Amino acid sequence: MKRIRISSFMLLALFASSTMFTTNSVARADDVDLHRLLHGPERCDHVIGLLLRHGVNNDSPAPATTHTFHPYGPITIPATDIGDLELISIAQHGETSAGCGPSFNLVIKNCSARDVCGSRVTLVGLLGRIRPTSPNVTVKIESLPAGQAVEVTLTLPIDALAMGNLNGQAIAMNRVLVVLDSYDQFMESNEANNLRMYETSAIPVVTAAAPPTPTDAVVSDAATSSPAATAPAATAVTQDQTEPASPSDSSVGLSSPDLKTAIDQFTDGATKEQDAS
Repeated sequence: MKRIRISSFMLLALFASSTMFTTNSVARADDVDLHRLLHGPERCDHVIGLLLRHGVNNDSPAPATTHTFHPYGPITIPATDIGDLELISIAQHGETSAGCGPSFNLVIKNCSARDVCGSRVTLVGLLGRIRPTSPNVTVKIESLPAGQAVEVTLTLPIDALAMGNLNGQAIAMNRVLVVLDSYDQFMESNEANNLRMYETSAIPVVTAAAPPTPTDAVVSDAATSSPAATAPAATAVTQDQTEPASPSDSSVGLSSPDLKTAIDQFTDGATKEQDAS
């Protein structure tokens, strides 16, 4: 009798702890900022759980139908009603802001027939194995329409630039892990393709165009608003493209000593020939 009571108590405790864990996970997914305020810097425990379940850089075949459970009983969902979030591209910013780590642009596509609202994307900086305290950042995509793509920018903490030490020199991260739907809030036809890892050396670098300086803006405005400012340039181009038809049409040609001597020689020779005849 005592064994039955102890077993029942253990099952009840296990059920209560699992329920509490699920509630906390949902609460963290719904209000990440509150969790950061109460518990400190953001951790990536939820990402580690997905890694253990799906691995990294994998794909899973889309099933024809999906069987799931509902409070009113099991249900079957056709594959056409289940979409997928896909990472299209990743690029790194060429320059980092002061006090921040590297920034990355992610292009994410909603490969489904329905809008996806409130999904999370997590970016983790890695040097060696992943840890719950690895530098990471999570952003929320408010709305991603069906069949469309969106570009989001994620900036890692400055800790990503000093994750190791080699003879007193700080070592930055060398890999990044991108996790779509990082809190696993949505059912997808391909859950495994949500986790992608890249070597930082293999990620293309994009450089933002420098904004025009005030001096350039003033010169540009003056050139646009004043016709006289553009007149010399147009005249110079016209002069460079126009060439005299013959040396006699140009005063420069007649003032050349070599050309004058040649003309005089030609005239003197013609005169001598006429006198001889």
